Amino acid sequence: MLAASEGSKDDRDFLIGNRPEGLNVEASVGPPSAWNQLSHLSLKQDVEQFGLAGKIWQAAYILQSYFSPDTPTEPTAPIPAEYFLDHPGQLPNKPYRILELGAGTGYVGIWLAKMLRRPCQVCITDLEQVVPLIEDNVAAHYQPTDGNAATVRVERLHWGNATDAKAALRDGPIDLIVISDCVYFPELFEILTDTLIHLCSPSTKIIIGYKCRSLEKEAGFWQDYFGRFFEYEPVRKLEPVDDEEATTELQPGGLLGEEEGVYVFVGSRRAEGQVKAADDTFTTLLFCNMMDL
Repeated sequence: MLAASEGSKDDRDFLIGNRPEGLNVEASVGPPSAWNQLSHLSLKQDVEQFGLAGKIWQAAYILQSYFSPDTPTEPTAPIPAEYFLDHPGQLPNKPYRILELGAGTGYVGIWLAKMLRRPCQVCITDLEQVVPLIEDNVAAHYQPTDGNAATVRVERLHWGNATDAKAALRDGPIDLIVISDCVYFPELFEILTDTLIHLCSPSTKIIIGYKCRSLEKEAGFWQDYFGRFFEYEPVRKLEPVDDEEATTELQPGGLLGEEEGVYVFVGSRRAEGQVKAADDTFTTLLFCNMMDL
């Protein structure tokens, strides 16, 4: 009886998150023209079978840009340099664990794994119904021939399911959680936040790629759920200083991805006793930087 109940909840949350009424989306053909310099992955997409999870969304591309060493930003991406494949030094001794939540096609997790080396561990997760799509993409696009490559695994992780969250922590604390375009349905805000609370240690960094579609619906996630338990800030581009002298100095400019209404936030868990009743970080950011949305 319990298994049937769990199965019903899985199906319900899959339908809520991936098959909204009036679903009418097409597969991505690549990054927006503003980011056409990105060398993107051509993963399998299948909207017909997997709904919204079966499409590569814009937030995946801006996260790819953020994690690229060629993109100067503030704050910088939190993955230490010694874990990248092109780092000349010896392999690190300590594992660096990355978890992607609600991964859909698995784009961001696969891209990260292709840039990193052991002992990096990349776990790409979504609902059980979506796991086969991620597995197909990992099999097709992550075939390292070098024994120094990062390890990748694909698993079910149902938001709000404490058993799934515990399983994700079986190898030790997670260093980095990546979320790409998962903030859109208010019905899922609470279970996404509960899952992050379960998964995060005080040192865990969270990177969220966020596409703004409906402020009326989405602001609640930042103010009433995520922002209560997590501190966060937006990622800004670093741009050349505008002066008459030719210098290489960079200064914070606009928000990364703002030209497409896509943003990157870096967060971490609030200290014990600092949970808020509500948080105005997003509202302040809206008025200061996102007035054109």
